[in-house]
Amino acid sequence: MATKLSVAFVWHMHQPLYKDRQTGRYLMPWVRMHAQKDYVDMLEVLKAYPNLRQTFNLVPSLLEQIEDYAHHDAWDRMLELLARPAEAYTPADWEYLLERGFDVHWDTMGAPFPRYAELYARREILRGRPLALAIGNFSAQDWADVVTWFNLAWFDPTYLRGKPVLAGLVAKGRDFSQADREALLAEIRAHMRAVVPAYREMAASGQIELTTTPYYHPILPLLCDTDSARVARPELPLPQARFSAPEDAKRQIDRGLAYFQELFGHQPRGMWPSEQAVSPAAADLIAGAGLKWAISDEGVLARTLDLKLGRGPQGVPADAAGLYQAYTLQTANGPLAMVFRDVALSDLIGFSYQRMPAPEAAADLHGRLDRIRKLLPDGEAYLVTIALDGENCWESYVNDGADFLNAFYDRVSRDSALELVTVGDFLESNPPRRELKTIHAGSWIGADYTTWIGDPTKNLGWDALARARADLMGRRAALEGTEAWRQALDELDIAEGSDWFWWYGEGHDSGQDSLFDLQFRLHLQRLYELIGLPVPETLMHSLYAEEPAPTSGVAAPLAPPIDGRMRPDEWAAATLFDPARGQGAMHAASQGIDAVRYGAGDDELYLAVSFGSLYAQEPGDAVELLFYYPGRTALTSPAPFPPADGTAGFRFAHSLRIELDRPAPAILRVASEYDQWQAVHAVSTVARGDALELALPLVLLDLDPGQEIRFVVALVRHDQLLEVQPRQEGLALEMPELRTLA
Repeated sequence: MATKLSVAFVWHMHQPLYKDRQTGRYLMPWVRMHAQKDYVDMLEVLKAYPNLRQTFNLVPSLLEQIEDYAHHDAWDRMLELLARPAEAYTPADWEYLLERGFDVHWDTMGAPFPRYAELYARREILRGRPLALAIGNFSAQDWADVVTWFNLAWFDPTYLRGKPVLAGLVAKGRDFSQADREALLAEIRAHMRAVVPAYREMAASGQIELTTTPYYHPILPLLCDTDSARVARPELPLPQARFSAPEDAKRQIDRGLAYFQELFGHQPRGMWPSEQAVSPAAADLIAGAGLKWAISDEGVLARTLDLKLGRGPQGVPADAAGLYQAYTLQTANGPLAMVFRDVALSDLIGFSYQRMPAPEAAADLHGRLDRIRKLLPDGEAYLVTIALDGENCWESYVNDGADFLNAFYDRVSRDSALELVTVGDFLESNPPRRELKTIHAGSWIGADYTTWIGDPTKNLGWDALARARADLMGRRAALEGTEAWRQALDELDIAEGSDWFWWYGEGHDSGQDSLFDLQFRLHLQRLYELIGLPVPETLMHSLYAEEPAPTSGVAAPLAPPIDGRMRPDEWAAATLFDPARGQGAMHAASQGIDAVRYGAGDDELYLAVSFGSLYAQEPGDAVELLFYYPGRTALTSPAPFPPADGTAGFRFAHSLRIELDRPAPAILRVASEYDQWQAVHAVSTVARGDALELALPLVLLDLDPGQEIRFVVALVRHDQLLEVQPRQEGLALEMPELRTLA
């Protein structure tokens, strides 16, 4: 049993670049919102426990945006609306506030305030109604209160109680005047000016260590070479153009370190590589920049050393001594210390403890750390690294997580066997005893890079980036040293950031993906303008437009035989959806779903699904049709299989499941309360041969004539999503007048 256990918390503070460099306006307010709520508050909670130490990672592009709000009069739309008289709002402003004015975690940040809750309830009642009707139900004072409450609710609850101006506005609750809103605006500006000095002061005290990330948060290994994605996933589809620019990766590191030095007056000892993505080439660059340590994920360590890190009944990794170590990685530029985060403990804070009472959650985390200590052999110094996003999880905690953090910090402060340390201080006192000859190429998500590459739309982004970079380098001799060159290089650096690729394609849904797509393309368009070349046509429309467009079903009635032998002449009147159109033959050959044909007969929805030549059916495979009905009020549930975000966050009213090894009967289910599904009908007209064919009686959907029907087709294996088509919006069909009733 170890007599003492060191624990390093590493909080990662990052937001994408939201500023439109051409207009100077921020297209989304999230840097400001998280600055009001999280960045300083986390320091103030920790400051009450002077013996506890932690590490905070600050991304340079985040710091740049904070400083822009603090000292350069930056504006986002919500801030502009706060400053402008509500009587001057335009119809576009009203529509924007209906859509975005309640973007808070409602249970913890909206519902506690009666006036905000009243306005939200009114908005919800009006959902699906004509826009003019919805807008007409809000007065100028209502709009003023929506804007005021949105900006208030994003302040940490401690400030809402303790800062006189904010507490006064909360107490007033409604009918905010222009003077009230100007006072709130002044409070916001003052708070933004306090963020960087708060970190500077606390770092100087020694209670926190500050680290940083390459400037615009790029995936370093992919900048060095996109082929590195195939180390973890050998069969991963890659962009058509190989991207290999280690000099860009180095520039992003150097720029980040220079800006950190400018703000804090010293160089950091450590680096959080963006998304904890590492590779041998990336590690060479990090060590070459003079950094002493870097952090990655336990999955990367496990793949590097073939460690067994599965948890037993007590939640402790099988090779605990292997995980809770620092390592020396030998790079081409000298040794680099590496620490690896405990995924289970990090995810408990990020995703689970908010659902528990704060004292119970704190006791659980403390107990887990104590069990780890007791199971580690004595005689060595061990480090448990807990590393996670320091912003987004707290909004789902009561009191923004302060109750949980205080309860946990209090427990650790009274436990002489546990100490909270900074990573840098631990490494200085306990140099790594174990060595890594190399390191696996992976990130903190799945120990691979598939979150940022491999999806067709993500790959289109990489192709656009590679072409822009090649065109920029082609103009180097003529432009290097000019202001146009400097600005164009900056636009390239911005476009190399990870966030564009995070939101492109499948896997994540921001609710505003089109805005991220627009910004990515605007940065590359600006690059071309700066170097005097025409903007490529591919950058003039959404990269999502390269995907097959959702198609509307034709009105011509169908009556094909349902025998599993799809003959094109029998389906000539159907609408054809081809997922491969516009995406390349290689991608098409690897698809499970090769084509979908569908249309309405007199009383049925007819559908045929053809499968790709490389698809090999396995026991447990199923096709699931998921239906939703725009403009219709009905119970909905998420897709009945994980991952739910694989269906772009949509919710559905009906599901028809066809087991491919025994297709008939298919089971029709209806969404029920609490996100559940209830089986309601068996559909027998189903056949599986070289294709899957079915006829679904439309009367079973219980829809009015003329109702728009949207649906997606999912291929599922052992209740895990393999593929969904289309990926962005459902196939469309209009409910016909039925000849017969069931």
